[in-house]
Amino acid sequence: MNREKISYFASGFLALGLVPLTAVIVPLYALGIGASPAEVGIIMAMRSLLPFLLAIPGGAMVDRYGVRFVVTRLAFACAVLSLVYPFTTSVFHLVLLQLVFGVCQSFCWIGVQTGIGKTYRGDPIVTSHLGFWSMGGTFFGPFIIGFVWDYLGTDSSFVAAALWCGLMSVLALQLSQEVSGMERSASKRQAVKGDYSQAFGQLRDPVVFYIIACSSVRLGAVSLQTSFLPVYLAELEFSASQIGVLIGISAISSAFSAFLHAVFAKWWSSEKILGVFIVLALMAVSSMSLTESYATLAVLNITMGLAIGVTQPAMFSVLGAKISKDIQGLIVGLRTSSNRCATFLIPLFAGLTAGIISTQWTFLIVGMTLMVLMLATLWIARDRL
Repeated sequence: MNREKISYFASGFLALGLVPLTAVIVPLYALGIGASPAEVGIIMAMRSLLPFLLAIPGGAMVDRYGVRFVVTRLAFACAVLSLVYPFTTSVFHLVLLQLVFGVCQSFCWIGVQTGIGKTYRGDPIVTSHLGFWSMGGTFFGPFIIGFVWDYLGTDSSFVAAALWCGLMSVLALQLSQEVSGMERSASKRQAVKGDYSQAFGQLRDPVVFYIIACSSVRLGAVSLQTSFLPVYLAELEFSASQIGVLIGISAISSAFSAFLHAVFAKWWSSEKILGVFIVLALMAVSSMSLTESYATLAVLNITMGLAIGVTQPAMFSVLGAKISKDIQGLIVGLRTSSNRCATFLIPLFAGLTAGIISTQWTFLIVGMTLMVLMLATLWIARDRL
């Protein structure tokens, strides 16, 4: 394995792992300076606002200026911003900091995905490794930073986050620096407007439409699980440690099942793998409404984790193999925007459902709604599977 591949996998570990890592320490710090639970929710939501609005021009920026150029600088910016957190003394300052930090982190992850697509063109072995290491980052990041917070304190936690980001910036120096042939507009406003027009125009491409639709449904299922499974388990009077175990085994299953993509790719196309395993994940999350047994819920969470883990490298492979190098970043940005939209709308819909009916049946109702959307997507794309 060459140095560039190792740098991509390590950068994926750090870029995606940074999300749950900061999701541990930022709320704790916010509570420490007197923020209310509602204010903590607003602070954490602000991390996703600009990535939702700017992911498309951000992806196009990666295409224009190169993966190495963008990721090294924005990872360094994340490191600097991490050191600013301990000096914030109000909710307003934290909101502003989260806005900037969120977009820098998101663009780093967009850059890693774009670089893998441009360089390795959907190689299932490479995308499986990226899926494993990036999911591993989401598992180990919170554990590491939680230990630092408990034993070394608040300031040390943000210093550790800065070192995490600084290491990503150094590793990014080994990433590819391939620049697309896209023409640069005379002004930034024209460039951004052109990026949005081009991105939404790409939805006419059946492959792009399929990827965006599948990605949105997939993240919708994940957001349903992560948002309401702890609530449902608490209503069933399971302990916090039992809840943590269920969530943890799902994450571990996702990380290791990423390698299954390379196995299934010997017989099925990545498009088919993506569709089949999203349906399996939806069946698992919907079935959580039908049981109150901890053992059965554990099996369903493992099943969902396995299915979700296979789909991530499948998406990377389709993007890398079927999308032009010149617009890899643009399409990754479009997918990121659609994902952010799904992770906002699905918990909202699920919350309304839980309020009207019950938490237990929310999984079945929302899961089946997503299943209808997924089956419609598969029917539209039936000629490609």
